[in-house]
Amino acid sequence: MRILGIAGLCDVESFLTKQYPNEMAAPSKIVQGMDAAAALVCDGEVVAAVSQERFDRVKKSGAFPFDAISHCLKRAGLKFKHLDRVCGNFNYGRLQSLYRMTDRTNAGAGASAYWESCLAPAAIQAKIANHYETPVEFEPMDHHDCHLHSHLASAPFDNCLAIVMDAAGETGSTSIYHIADGEQRRLHRYPINQSLGMFYSLITQYLGFQFNEDEYKIMGLAALGNPNRYAEYFETAIVLLPNGTIEIPAMTKTTGFVDSLFCLSASRAIEQGLGFDGKTCSFEQRADVSAGLQQRFTQALYHLCSHYKEQTGATNLLMSGGCAENCSAIGEVRKSGMFDQIHIAFASGDEGTAFGAAAAYSYMQGQPVRIPGQLPFYGPAPDLNVVYELASRYPIEVHEFLDEGAMLHATAEDVAADKIVAICNGRMEFGARALGNRSLLANPANGANKDRVNEKIKKRQNYRPFAPAVLLEDAHRYFELRMGEAYPYMTMLTDVRPVARPKLPAITHIDGTARVQTVDRQHNPAFYELLVHLKRKTGMGVVLNTSYNVNHQPIVCSEQEAIETFLEMGIDALYMANSRIVRA
Repeated sequence: MRILGIAGLCDVESFLTKQYPNEMAAPSKIVQGMDAAAALVCDGEVVAAVSQERFDRVKKSGAFPFDAISHCLKRAGLKFKHLDRVCGNFNYGRLQSLYRMTDRTNAGAGASAYWESCLAPAAIQAKIANHYETPVEFEPMDHHDCHLHSHLASAPFDNCLAIVMDAAGETGSTSIYHIADGEQRRLHRYPINQSLGMFYSLITQYLGFQFNEDEYKIMGLAALGNPNRYAEYFETAIVLLPNGTIEIPAMTKTTGFVDSLFCLSASRAIEQGLGFDGKTCSFEQRADVSAGLQQRFTQALYHLCSHYKEQTGATNLLMSGGCAENCSAIGEVRKSGMFDQIHIAFASGDEGTAFGAAAAYSYMQGQPVRIPGQLPFYGPAPDLNVVYELASRYPIEVHEFLDEGAMLHATAEDVAADKIVAICNGRMEFGARALGNRSLLANPANGANKDRVNEKIKKRQNYRPFAPAVLLEDAHRYFELRMGEAYPYMTMLTDVRPVARPKLPAITHIDGTARVQTVDRQHNPAFYELLVHLKRKTGMGVVLNTSYNVNHQPIVCSEQEAIETFLEMGIDALYMANSRIVRA
């Protein structure tokens, strides 16, 4: 069965900008339907998956993912009419009466128009049918079920407690599932006015960062702050009650549809509660607020995990949704020993629900997708012929290798010589993390590389940490991991062993932690080979690995973008399609 999953709604940004220009004029916009993407699953196998942003070059793009769909179809050699089903990542169809009722109680609010134009399954179906000039079998899927299945597919276990947590689905913010013996049972769904993810994002916005984009900056900044300075505020802002109950008073103050859509009253309540302007306050205050928020978020996550673990007896945890990217909080849960295994897969954000929608529908048809350990190399791959065609247009020299192995060996030699290089090799990763195919690499033993990559190359805040990629068999030597404990998707924070911190200053955060990517031969053979070569040169199979893009741009996709980014960054070399590219 050929199932296309899509993440995206109908022209939400343009509709809201026309209807609510003042609210949408703010630097940070609270908009549903971003992170547009497409994924194609054929007979239980993932054929392709890619985010729309990689093609239109708008980070976290909310455009309908036609470019992403085109790539998926091209990869499979299919036309749109060959698909058996198209599945959406939201199911607002069941909520039409709620939006109509909202208009009756809030005259002129525009809720029904918003539903009909942007959210309704019929609107999405018509948009697709008009574009491809063919009828569409369209199936809207529950948003949190999509998040769940996007991670269940790659889970290394069959039984677990599963927590899906994001800012908002259709009406819920956190969904709790028990997965056992092939059965999936939803235990509870928390409403949006109890959304830990939404509250975290509103604090992000309050501090002058971008809503639904810069939360990871807050997590990194938290390590520099004092969590106790504003602890009293956060204990009253996120109230933890018996039986896994959570209350967030600021989220209950909405007075109408527009207020609830843009969280206006909640934002005001946060500023009043903290008592100062987060956008103009000192760096120290910003760090302390971040630390207090991170501490309370971690306590809330622990609160949920402990309650539902006791209820289910689960020994494994799966977590998905945007909040699953908070590796600091999940790292603390791991450190507690509450669970034997914790799984957070690639693409925890809404882009992952494109794959999740297809996987959820495949599960409903009796064909669950199972890809444990598989790396999400589902996008386009570079072509050496295209590289040569572009070479005449840029001040570069292209040196071709006999094979991939020779290129990987040369890449490792450059890193060992303390050069900073980019690698654009094989199919592009799906999700926010570069896992060795669209990566910037540097020697982690040189502490100066952290500032060099942050300030001079990536052009971002110098406090932000970088992740290490490490050979799986060596990971326990440098990090507080059990032998063989695998985190191939760069989703787990752990402590760097004290003896290893002086050896790995460029990837050790100020609090002694690192977000680790383990690399094994079976699932990531090319990157594994690179690390083996590097170990022979330096004695350590560890490299600083960050995504190949500059700040506020998506990860590079095309050969042209790779070359232009190389020239803009000022790095030492670009390895792409069995070639080494340097400045002429």
